[in-house]
Amino acid sequence: MFKVGEYCEEEAKYVASYLKDAGLKVDIKGLVTFQSELVTSLQGRASELREKGRISEKQESLIAAIKVALEKASEEKASEEKASEEKDIRDLFMAELDPDWKSKEERIMRLNLEEIDEGAEEELLSSMAFFIMAAHFVSSFLDLNDIKLGEPMERQLEDPMVCIYVDPEDVDPEEPLLRERLEVGLNKIYEVCIDESTSALFEDIDEGFQEEYFEEYMVLMALGLLVEELVEHPEKGRIDIEGFAERCILEAGERFTLSINASQAAEEIARSLEKKGILKMKGNSIKWKT
Repeated sequence: MFKVGEYCEEEAKYVASYLKDAGLKVDIKGLVTFQSELVTSLQGRASELREKGRISEKQESLIAAIKVALEKASEEKASEEKASEEKDIRDLFMAELDPDWKSKEERIMRLNLEEIDEGAEEELLSSMAFFIMAAHFVSSFLDLNDIKLGEPMERQLEDPMVCIYVDPEDVDPEEPLLRERLEVGLNKIYEVCIDESTSALFEDIDEGFQEEYFEEYMVLMALGLLVEELVEHPEKGRIDIEGFAERCILEAGERFTLSINASQAAEEIARSLEKKGILKMKGNSIKWKT
């Protein structure tokens, strides 16, 4: 089978429907994949990290903004005007960092729907990266300091616990504040595969697919052209698998040349064509059926 690509479940079904409509033999296979990342940080009291020169001006501004946001949230809760939750703290925190953050967030959400100049787009993307980092920082701060609204928090805010992410090569492995965490995420993806012998039907694939999945279509076309060449120009007599592998190298076109090298997949292509009754394999020998 030839792998067209990897997608989420809904998109895999969407891609497969286009290919099935064109007559290709399609198979969807669900797989569990993982991603892992080693995260290195220094975790300790703000005073300890300052002594080690590990808190930057930007991080100091984040800590100051969190304190102001928490004070405002506590005042609101005490006056029973509004019971602030973590989302409300985030809003107050972001407003301290950038009073215009809400309108920027809305513009970021519309980036793909409106045309803006390159400079403005770059500025918005930079703001988005900063907001993501800041949101992660405040979430970590609240967890580390076990902060709950409505409870006294002067002691936690006086010299709070802070987590600073660092380059592992920039830290002494014996550093007592060093923390390492291996983050492993398991995800399910879906492979869309086709039987190689049916790729010659690439011309019947809907134009919508050709435009939306241009790269996949080009690869399907390459495989389809190769299969067409093998079917329409059979060898006389028998050839070995090495000779068949040479037949799996093809150049098509003149002004625009499509260079195809499927020699490493020659055996799989031969077996697919054998199932379709186009050729016969026996040991290392291959013979076209006439």
